[in-house]
Amino acid sequence: MRSLSWPAFLKNFPQGHLVTAVAVDVGADEIGSRRLRELRDLLHRVIGRRTSSGAFALTVSRAAGFPEILCGFEAQADADALAAVARAEQTDRYPGFASQRLFSLDTAMETALRAGLLSEGDIDQR
Repeated sequence: MRSLSWPAFLKNFPQGHLVTAVAVDVGADEIGSRRLRELRDLLHRVIGRRTSSGAFALTVSRAAGFPEILCGFEAQADADALAAVARAEQTDRYPGFASQRLFSLDTAMETALRAGLLSEGDIDQR
């Protein structure tokens, strides 16, 4: 998949598909922290390993009052793939996107995603 900056993604795909990771183990005051960047980079690697021709972008947001990593996708199938791996649930918190899902990126999910990178994408069902 082709990675874009968040502004470029929104410009090119204003009705894209969104999967949001709530970084539950990161405090609201840690927006620019190394920990949050590590989680964003983990998601980037997980998404980048999937085969697709669609574009994607990631950004960190605190608009909700707590850290979130927004993952935008050109193709719904790509958003569906991440949502399935992360067991994300539908939400309506982010108006303007064609589809939107949300999941908690806690320590257990982080461990499962890291394990999936080592095992060619397969993660256990925790």
